[in-house]
Amino acid sequence: MEFYDVHTHQILLEDNDDPYHSCIFDVYPLEFEVAKDSHQRHAFSCGIHPWYSEGSETQMTYLTEIAPNPRIVAIGETGIDRLKGPSFDVQIPLFKKHIELAEKLCKPLIIHCVKAWEELIYVYRELRPSQPSIIHGYRGRPELTKRLINEGFLFSIGDHLNVDSLPLIPMDRLFCETDEGDMSIRDVYLQTSQVLNMELDEFAEAVAANVRRVFPDLQPPKPYFLDEEELEE
Repeated sequence: MEFYDVHTHQILLEDNDDPYHSCIFDVYPLEFEVAKDSHQRHAFSCGIHPWYSEGSETQMTYLTEIAPNPRIVAIGETGIDRLKGPSFDVQIPLFKKHIELAEKLCKPLIIHCVKAWEELIYVYRELRPSQPSIIHGYRGRPELTKRLINEGFLFSIGDHLNVDSLPLIPMDRLFCETDEGDMSIRDVYLQTSQVLNMELDEFAEAVAANVRRVFPDLQPPKPYFLDEEELEE
């Protein structure tokens, strides 16, 4: 099995890294140069979080300069947050710039959205982007999930999930992540596969196929084989 963590803030030291998974580390533009030299095996997403979108002109300018780097395999996380950050008058124009940059570079987008789903859908209907857009840490309700599926979004699942919504998501739109949580990526896979009533290896292969399609430049990890104790669980 191959395990992929498509969104994490938990950067490990190379000599303490788990070789049985590959990560997409989320970094701010001005962090990228140092981060890429410290982590040769993993890839990066790079963007400006909506909480910090005010006064972000320097970061955005630098993002446009470094985003073509092949180590950056996704733009973001970026998005809209109703509960924290500046007004939507600041957040949404910056979000649109990220979408436009992702379109220009043909790279996927990692989205943070909190209680701003109508605004998210409005922006996407306005811009009609063609690149894959992954809503990270998704745990929305079934009615919302159905709407977002119809709008073409993809979903990344972490340690908190909605057991009623998860089975509605098509398997070819599903990823896993650790974000800032305490659960390992292996346990996220296990928890998600159990909710879907799938064998872990079957689920892992489905997610790996999605990763190969959406992030073709992400380096695969060493295959992981369950030991006897894990097989008996």
